Amino acid sequence: MNKSALISLLLSFALLPLLVQCASQDELNQINYQLRMLNKKVVELEATTVDNLQKRQASSASQMDQLYREFLQFKSDLEETGHLNRRLTEQNKELENAFKSYAKTEEEKRAAELKRLEQEIVEKDRSIGNLAEQLKLQQDNLKAIQDARVEEAKRKAEAAARAAAEARAKAEAARSASSGVPAKISADKQKTVFTSAAAGPAAPAAAAAPAVVETSRTAVAASPPAASPAPSSSGTAADDLFKKGDYREAYRAFEELTRNQENSQVAINARYMMGECLFALKEYDQAILDYQNIITNNPSSAKAPAAMLRQGMAFEKLNDSDTARILYQKLIASYKDSPEAAQAQQLINKM
Repeated sequence: MNKSALISLLLSFALLPLLVQCASQDELNQINYQLRMLNKKVVELEATTVDNLQKRQASSASQMDQLYREFLQFKSDLEETGHLNRRLTEQNKELENAFKSYAKTEEEKRAAELKRLEQEIVEKDRSIGNLAEQLKLQQDNLKAIQDARVEEAKRKAEAAARAAAEARAKAEAARSASSGVPAKISADKQKTVFTSAAAGPAAPAAAAAPAVVETSRTAVAASPPAASPAPSSSGTAADDLFKKGDYREAYRAFEELTRNQENSQVAINARYMMGECLFALKEYDQAILDYQNIITNNPSSAKAPAAMLRQGMAFEKLNDSDTARILYQKLIASYKDSPEAAQAQQLINKM
């Protein structure tokens, strides 16, 4: 029994006493008609309600299915995104580790290269120091030899002068004897009296006259060369000698300036020109020593970078390009704003 039939039955039982007692046949028919209409509406309402509910349930189920499918898709996207994030994280870690390893390797290489360069610089400085000591020893030996030769030349000149004086005295005595004029008495000679009878022995004395002349010539030849003109305090005479190409005499003149001026700018310039004289004479090892004197004792002088540049050039002349390169690099690092630093870079580029 459905719901509408049940409702109709209940209404029938509820209205039955009223119908029996009070209602007529028409009224009963009217009531039955209303009941049928009411039952029909109830059925229609039930059908409509159920249909709407079913449709709603179907729509809800469809929406639930759609939402579930979207949820599954979203979940799949999230899982894929998470997987990609994990891969990217792993790749970032690998890249970071690779970069750290590369940076560490490069840092170790740079440190090793710097250490090697520092060791080379120390070794080259030590070599330069040893070379400077050797050159200084050679210069000292050379100076001692030159001093000994000068002393020997002076001794020979004095002996020649004495011999010439004795020869002149003998010649004068011979001329006095031949003319009958008494000879002059010198402070270190005894008085000698000649008479006309002594004219005979005077011949040998006269014959000795050419020997006197020859002795005088020997004395002149043995005497040391005249000293070069002393340079003025400004070094003009030394500069003139340098310009003329007389580098030996110019070197001595500049050296004299260094003795007189001590550590003044004139002395520094003179010391630099001494190196230039030796460089022009192709005595590069000794020129390096004079340049080093400026670099060591006057590092703040304007001539210091120039001296270091010429040192590098001297080492290039000695076929030691490695030492020259180190000196050029040291010049660039120590005097980077100087014109010589730019020249040093150009020389490095040409190596």
